Amino acid sequence: MTEVFDRAVDLLVVAMGLGCVWLGCRAVVRPRRPPEPIQGPVWGVRAWGLGFVLLGISLAVETVTSMAGGQPGWPTDVIRWVAGPLVVGSIVTAIVAGRQQRRRARTVKGGQQG
Repeated sequence: MTEVFDRAVDLLVVAMGLGCVWLGCRAVVRPRRPPEPIQGPVWGVRAWGLGFVLLGISLAVETVTSMAGGQPGWPTDVIRWVAGPLVVGSIVTAIVAGRQQRRRARTVKGGQQG
């Protein structure tokens, strides 16, 4: 029974990895209409998308490799070390860009009233 549960979890993880790849591809291909989780400058959206593609590939490859009885190698670790800063950096960029945009909107709104 435990083996069936483990395989079901592995399949769920592979599906999540492929979902990350799909979501990241959407952000890379259409940066002006990104998926809901990320907004911001075009280069930030593309960096987020590329990071998600890399993370999804790494997750899927590592899970499939372990399902086949192999040991995940160092390439998946390297991919994560590249993808992590891309995702985190683009999220920070999106937060900063959103704050600047709100600050500019308040300044313009305040300037028009006065």
